[in-house]
Amino acid sequence: MKISELSIDKQVIELLTKEGFDELYPPQQHAIEAGVLDGKNLVLASPTASGKTLVAELCMLQHVLEHRGKALYLAPLRALASEKFKEFQRYSTIKKSNGDYIRVGISTGDYDSSDPWLGRYDIIISTNEKGDSLLRHRAPWMGELTLVVADEIHLLTEQERGPTLEVVLTRLNEINPNIQVLALSATVRNADEVASWLKAGSVTTDWRPVPLREGIYHDNQVQFRDGASREILSGTKTPSLDIALDILGTGGQALIFTETRRSAVEMGRRASVAVKSRLSKPEERALRAISNRILSTGEKTRLSEALATQVEAGAGFHHAGLAGTHRGIIEDAFREGRIKVLAATPTLCLPAGEEIFGN
Repeated sequence: MKISELSIDKQVIELLTKEGFDELYPPQQHAIEAGVLDGKNLVLASPTASGKTLVAELCMLQHVLEHRGKALYLAPLRALASEKFKEFQRYSTIKKSNGDYIRVGISTGDYDSSDPWLGRYDIIISTNEKGDSLLRHRAPWMGELTLVVADEIHLLTEQERGPTLEVVLTRLNEINPNIQVLALSATVRNADEVASWLKAGSVTTDWRPVPLREGIYHDNQVQFRDGASREILSGTKTPSLDIALDILGTGGQALIFTETRRSAVEMGRRASVAVKSRLSKPEERALRAISNRILSTGEKTRLSEALATQVEAGAGFHHAGLAGTHRGIIEDAFREGRIKVLAATPTLCLPAGEEIFGN
């Protein structure tokens, strides 16, 4: 199905076309065929990067532009909420029928406030916990919601976070029985069960735009599930870093996931030492400029100074303890291919040629 064939405001089609969108991915088309743009509840379970967010965006824009409604996007983590807020800002150039532009807002902190100012926005992003707080404080604009998007719906089964998400979705249905629910997940295993609870349809697929090769590193070699293998030179005595340097040799980038913030910082430090000698002069100049931006933006701390030092050498780290402005700089630099190796806790969601899980 072509983007131009969608029954949605032409401003949306024009914007998506300018961004290079032409044809829907199969999971997106299945969601449209399941009636997601017609107000039907849906659980969409498909792999990472298969286009779930675009389905949510189309649905939110449909509610705002066609139904004069209001949409709430629930994310499990502040980092993810901030990322979505940044993505959705591009729709603030679209006009509503009353001549006003679409407004996108975000609230992830201060659990002791109803944030009445959020009522001015058409698309609101929050964490599950903040959504729960807004409901408990009886935020009046919650009654105006016509759509709720629940990202990472598989968290319903988690002991710590599941009950909060369940309560939020239940209360929103009680406040507005006609609210549409769109639930997204890359890993939910009981999609039909969740769909039954939400009184929703279900689209489940393993389709992905780029083939995924999974492998296990052992004894200087990556053994892939398809039977192939790849020799890895042991130059740093740190397997995760050796694998990252191997992918750099082919012109790619690597994202190394660590279990703790401290280990992310340490892995970034090690990577910066190994990557620095591989940089060209133009790359060094670009990275120096990014490093200076970090030092001149926000509060100067030992953490920000360590980050700036690593970035200047072509590596870096990312975790929730960084200032939001610094996280944004790092994410942009990695997307642009400036940072070659990035060590991060699992809160980060960015595309990379190779993702390495050290443990």
